[in-house]
Amino acid sequence: MKIYDITATICDNLPVYGDVRFIVDKVARLKNGDKYNLTQFAATTHTGTHADMPSHFILGGKTCDNIDLSHFYGPAKLIRINATGHITKEYLLPYDIPAGVILLIDMGQSKYMAQGTLKKDFFALMPCAAQYLVEKRVKTVGIDYLSVDPYGDDEYPVHMILLGNGIAILEGLVLDSVPEGEYTLSALPLKFEDGDGSPIRAVLIG
Repeated sequence: MKIYDITATICDNLPVYGDVRFIVDKVARLKNGDKYNLTQFAATTHTGTHADMPSHFILGGKTCDNIDLSHFYGPAKLIRINATGHITKEYLLPYDIPAGVILLIDMGQSKYMAQGTLKKDFFALMPCAAQYLVEKRVKTVGIDYLSVDPYGDDEYPVHMILLGNGIAILEGLVLDSVPEGEYTLSALPLKFEDGDGSPIRAVLIG
């Protein structure tokens, strides 16, 4: 058995989608004469490697504290796509995507999760790809950067299609060191009351 950590390190050099950056304050430190180390932090629920709940975009959608946790723990399939643009349905057709699986898509973008400036021309999914995944009845979709929608598309059609059909989303995964294949995923969200998303510690076990 091998455990692959597919989580970006939360730090000052973490890219963010939007204006709210991760803030950390080391309020007590042993090296400064304090009796313990204590750190305070502030972040959005969509910081770093994180999960989107249906309630992120869908009124009345499932939240962190009432969603079925099988969206974030269970059989997962990692596919690697040599993308030259946003992912359409045609990119996905060659893969055997079973119903009920957690599908993780590596587009070669994991390295950007260690760069503090947001890469705005990242690859994302197109609505036709999202609709295809709905038809395949996947449980969760994960990608290797910070949004399943292309940057600047303020209608968020891919979020609306996936979350509107009860499919959870994982964003900001670090997948570049993991071979393609089938795994068990553990990527549990924090139990925020009415939470629309949560940072996760995502690992693949295989």
